Amino acid sequence: MKLPSHQNVSHLVTMTTFPRLSTTALTQHNKAPRIWLEGKYLRDAGFTPGCHIQVEFATHKIVIKIAPNGPRKVSSKRNGQIPVVDLNSSAIQTTFGNAVSKLQVVVSPNQIVLTPAHSVALRASRCKNGTEGSCFSGTGLLTEAARQAGYTPAFAIEIDPGYASIFERNHPEAQMFNLSVEDVPLDSLPHVELLSLGIPCQPWSRARTVDLQTGNKRDRSLPPEAHPLSDLSVWAALLIRQVNPASVVIEEAPDYLNSSAGYMLRLFLERAGYFVHGAVLDPTLYGEITARKRTVIVATSEPGFQWPAMTPCTKTFADYADSPEIAESQYFTPAEKPWLFKHWETQTKKGNGFAPPQLTAHSSRVPVLRRRYFAQQGDGVVVKHPIREAYRWLSLAEARRIHGIPDTYFLDEEQSLTRAGEAIGQGVIVSFFQKILSAVRHVYSPAPAQNEAPPDPHECESNTTTKPQHLLGINQMGFAFT
Repeated sequence: MKLPSHQNVSHLVTMTTFPRLSTTALTQHNKAPRIWLEGKYLRDAGFTPGCHIQVEFATHKIVIKIAPNGPRKVSSKRNGQIPVVDLNSSAIQTTFGNAVSKLQVVVSPNQIVLTPAHSVALRASRCKNGTEGSCFSGTGLLTEAARQAGYTPAFAIEIDPGYASIFERNHPEAQMFNLSVEDVPLDSLPHVELLSLGIPCQPWSRARTVDLQTGNKRDRSLPPEAHPLSDLSVWAALLIRQVNPASVVIEEAPDYLNSSAGYMLRLFLERAGYFVHGAVLDPTLYGEITARKRTVIVATSEPGFQWPAMTPCTKTFADYADSPEIAESQYFTPAEKPWLFKHWETQTKKGNGFAPPQLTAHSSRVPVLRRRYFAQQGDGVVVKHPIREAYRWLSLAEARRIHGIPDTYFLDEEQSLTRAGEAIGQGVIVSFFQKILSAVRHVYSPAPAQNEAPPDPHECESNTTTKPQHLLGINQMGFAFT
């Protein structure tokens, strides 16, 4: 078969493949909404200049059809070369309301269907049923903060079996997906009002000098995004797109906020129609005694979110400490741990910051507890005896209070104190995040009545299998929204 020469290619007749999808903006003209469609694709669909059309207005949908006796006509521009469909009517506002500014246009032979744009429809379908889902859930401390803020836990995604077990013990009402995120059947996740994400912080943590996956020393010449866990930010975005929550709260290391991944995730949320706030917050400015600074990103479907009011901590360590009767037996002396005191003396002389901070009853700040604190390594904070030369490690009960974790919250410390300490050391300060999540909830219910019934957690159950009818089944970002 002889192919046409390049001189003749411009004269080939091309036809549009239908259905053809596009979007168009809703504008204003003569004090009424206006929809303007133009293009040669209209001619291919049968909408030639001068032909009659019928316009049908329905709920959230306008259908334009070729009709020999229709009251309207297709106009044109460029001397009839380009067909134009121009609708300028108050009926458009009656159909779509005031909140829709962009429409999806589906053109088929002899018919055009206009509905809210896919992104607009997704925003409208976000449920506010008072439920919370979490990913990278750990032992559930962020979910505990959400529960204290009034949310009902609905699901969790956590790869570590031990952490998943602790989560389930504390939040038995939530469905557990003890899976790596790429193995989660996303279509089976319930739709929730709040999605909380504790994205693993290793790529952006300054404290991590060793790659936990390989055991090798981290190559600091590489960007954080070269870390093997950095792709979890992409999976977080995919999860947000699928679950389509009304609100999103992300907790991460301080350096995440201004990283490439942090910028991209915030821009993703903005493009998805959220009002996005991001900051590195110091909990001591919000009433907490320990300064575990974190990046916090909040995305809400409606405007109005405000960070909690700053209330500097006025407490001292004495307010969190065990009673003297309980603590007395936990102190140790130089004679009992000579190697440890020798280590402290050496590190103090070196001045390299590895000597342990010492707490007294009057201390107004508690240093950040690291993940392996309860392994009793030589640089962890200690409590100084008020009278004699003796010291002790913080107890797990004190660590709980410092992090706002209820005494009744199961951490399986009888099985492993070190692992329970890991849950605290790499978890969130519950009391701090409870304030943030309460502020998120306040966006949608600023002044609930005292006897108002709580939201129905089953309100959006149908969303696990269906979407609003005006959402066209299109595969976007790898997921079929049908």
